Amino acid sequence: MDHVFLLSAATFAAGFLRGVTGFGFALAAVPIYSLIVSPIFAVILAQILQVAAAPVDLVQNHKIIDRRALGLLILGSLPGVVVGALVATQLSPDLLRLVIAALVMLGLVALMAKIKLPGGRGPALVAGSCAGLLAGLAAMPGPPAVAYFLGRGTDKRVSRASLLVFFAFTALAALSFVALTSDVLEWSMGLSAALAYPALLLGTWAGTKLFERLGDGSYRTAALGVLLVSALLTGAKGLQGLL
Repeated sequence: MDHVFLLSAATFAAGFLRGVTGFGFALAAVPIYSLIVSPIFAVILAQILQVAAAPVDLVQNHKIIDRRALGLLILGSLPGVVVGALVATQLSPDLLRLVIAALVMLGLVALMAKIKLPGGRGPALVAGSCAGLLAGLAAMPGPPAVAYFLGRGTDKRVSRASLLVFFAFTALAALSFVALTSDVLEWSMGLSAALAYPALLLGTWAGTKLFERLGDGSYRTAALGVLLVSALLTGAKGLQGLL
């Protein structure tokens, strides 16, 4: 029972962040989940929940999605998802925690740098490839994809809507590959996701209400804070296990 309560509480918190930023779920959920369950369980649980949330996201946001950018990101992400999923199943739990922390910190640096990206297919395909790699490795496609939209100066509502759909796709792709190529999937992962799903919906709803009140500066600050806290928590846990 404690296990279920902690996962639900973590899911609500991550869902709230997801509602506020549009990309905070896995960045917050995977590090927190990995304090409760194994890292690979944490990654797969986050992926299942993101896929489960996709129908609601599509209904609410389909009119404002940047379809061209989304298509290019998805195309670029496919090879990265495969590579990332393969690596994730081979690393030890504590080493995977350190990898996750390092990747999140890289995302933080990218966002703080306020990168300005040119138009065209190249940047979108590169961002998609990097996002796919992180999606397969740690259910965290956020940093490269977010850096791409911020670098283009896209409206925050369009960025948020497009990112939510992109994350659902990368999660589905990673889950499908893992299911076909390994035996790490367990029925308990699906059960945990089902039990945590109401907390995800409630947290996302609450976060969306706050998002509607935020200015651009506050939105960016919230994103940076999510990355920093996630990286510090996960890195500390990984170091503790290795030392």
